[in-house]
This record gives sequence, structure tokens and C-alpha cells, in this order.
Amino acid sequence: MGDQQIKRISRFYTMAAILVIVFIAINMIVENFVYVRSRNIYENNTASVQTMTEIKDKLASVNERVMLMVAGMADEDTLVQINADFGDIEALRNEYISGSSMNAMENRRFLQANYAIQAYHRKLDSVGQQLITASFDTAHSIFKQELDPLRKCAMEMLDATIELGTEKKATDVHNGSLIHGVAQMILIIGTLIGVGVIYLVGRAQVNDAIAMQLKQEELDETSDRLEASRQKLLDSAHTNILTGMRNRYALEKYLSGIVGKKQFYISVYDMDHFRQINDQYGYEYGDEYLISVSDRLKTRYGDSVELFNIYGDEFCAIFMDENNDMKIKTIAEQIRQSIASNTQVAGMMLSSGVSASLYHVLPSERADVGALLRKIDSAMHAAKNDGGNRMYYV
Repeated sequence: MGDQQIKRISRFYTMAAILVIVFIAINMIVENFVYVRSRNIYENNTASVQTMTEIKDKLASVNERVMLMVAGMADEDTLVQINADFGDIEALRNEYISGSSMNAMENRRFLQANYAIQAYHRKLDSVGQQLITASFDTAHSIFKQELDPLRKCAMEMLDATIELGTEKKATDVHNGSLIHGVAQMILIIGTLIGVGVIYLVGRAQVNDAIAMQLKQEELDETSDRLEASRQKLLDSAHTNILTGMRNRYALEKYLSGIVGKKQFYISVYDMDHFRQINDQYGYEYGDEYLISVSDRLKTRYGDSVELFNIYGDEFCAIFMDENNDMKIKTIAEQIRQSIASNTQVAGMMLSSGVSASLYHVLPSERADVGALLRKIDSAMHAAKNDGGNRMYYV
């Protein structure tokens, strides 16, 4: 072997060793950067979830004080304590906003939770004094009709926000571990390639390409699973888990797209004695009863009417027919009677009277979905208070 060839081989080994060392150093720097970034993301997400949990705990404290007010066991100090709790919630909210890196879905859920909490706070401010001085029946009625829906909405939105934050934290941990693992794999493969580069260059390049392809397929599969999970979460947020019908959030989204733009009719139905069915036969019978009623509605009217299961025993129907007022009233009454008709559950025939309201919404209607829902709910409750099992037209 000539001197020139030896020098060429020596230079090659020297360059290979330098490249391997540089490669290892760069990989270690990148790996350290990935580790620090992943740790910061994890700590930030953990702090965000903890802050939302503290907000939920504060709201639970407010709910306990409200129940004391309804039970007649509160005084003016209770209102002061409630306002203090809402002040703490506001401080926690600002802390969450300043320290959280929310994605679009988390931001939307957080805004919904914040709006719900603010609505709950405003309503408590308006009825707080009345709750303290009113009789139990009056206070309980105010709570069930005006406060409890807002309370439930706020708690549900907080739960949804916490759930999204927890899932994001798990996803970030998974992604960080995946990137860290890829970096380690690249380091191992690169070192082996550097050592055997003289006689296995071609083979090493093929193996590296295969490894990268497998990693890319794994990343693509992970991305598909994440997208499927995200879509499933979106669908479940707008669906009543028990009946499979669209829930109140889906109703509000649907109405926001047509109020002030189209003419339509909307009706709300509420069972008069559903609680008695739960008390007498148990919640399992009540659930089966609601499932049977919802299946009957979907079978009979699902193709011609937009149907929603707002809460447990409260349903809503939207009719887009613009011209036939009498026809709509007839169908709305048929739906009411269908909900009220006898239903067989585990060999027993169950039924309940149904109170309802029907409202004709014109294109000139002010685009305020909340005001519209309160108006038709008020008419429905008026029908219930006048003996129930009837429909009032707004």
C-alpha cells in the first residue's frame, strides 16, 4: 500500500472520526434542548390543569354557599363570601390566561367556561338578596329555574376544559418521549454508521432510510389516532350520551346559525312527572324510559324535524317550514303527545304528562340565542305551572 493511499485512508478515518464526534455533540445538544422544552411544556400544562382545578374547587365552594342560602341557613356574610370566591376565581382565571399556552379547542372551552361562570355570578348578584329572605319553596324555585342550569353549565364547561388540558398534557408527554427516543435512536445509528462507514456505507444508508420510513409511518399513525380522538371528543361534546341526540350545546350552535337569518318555529317539551318515575322505579328505569322516548321521536320525526335532547327529560324541536302555521302547530302537538304516550319499560307501562311551548321566530328576530331560549323556557314553565300537560304558544 503506497504512502499516498495510506495518507488518504488516514485522512478519511480522521474526517470520519471528526464527523462522528461532531454528530454526537450536535445530537446531545438537540436532545438536551428537546428534554428542556418537553419539561417546560409539561410543567406549564400541569400548572394550567391545577389552576383550572382550583377554579372548579372555588366554584364548588360557591355552590355550597348557594345551597345554604336556598335552605335558609345563610345571611349577608354568605353573599360576601360568595363574592370573595368569585374574586379568587377571577384571579385564577387571569393566572391561567397569562401562564397557559392553550390550543384553539382549549381556548374555546375556556372561554365558554368563563362566560358560564360570569353568567352564574351575575345571576347570583341579582337574586342573592331574594334567596336569603325568601321562603324555602320560593328560593328552591329560583334555584332550579334560574341558578341550577347556569351552575351545571359552568361545571360542565370547567370539566371539559380540565379534560382537554389533561389530554394535552398526556399528548405532549407522549410527543416529547417520542422525539427523545428518535434522537437517541439517531445517535445510536449515527455512531454505528461512523464506525462502520468504510465497509458498510451503502448498507448503513439503506438501513437508516428504512428506519426513518418506519418512524415516519409511526408518526403518521399517531397523528391519525390523535385526529380521531379529537373528532370523537368534538362529537361527544355536542351529543347526549344517554339518548344519542344532540344536546343543548349543539342546539345553541345550530340556533346561532339561523337566528336573525331565517324564519322557523321552535318548541320545547318537558316531562311533568319524570322525577316521580325515577323516585318510584329507580334511575335505570328512568334512563330506559328516556331512551325509548328519544328513539320513538327519532323514528317518527327525525327525517323532517331538527330534534335535540337539551337535558335529561327536556327535548326541543325546530321546524324550518316557513308558511304553514297550522301544520306546524299540529306536528308540535303530535310530538308532545308522542313524548307523553305510554312507553313499555321492562314489562311496565310508564307515561308522563308533558308541558310545552311553541314560538314562531321571524328573520327580524334579534340574534340573541340565550334570550330566545329563555323566552321559550318561560312559556313552557308557564304551561307547567298552569297544570301541565299542555302547550302554550308564544
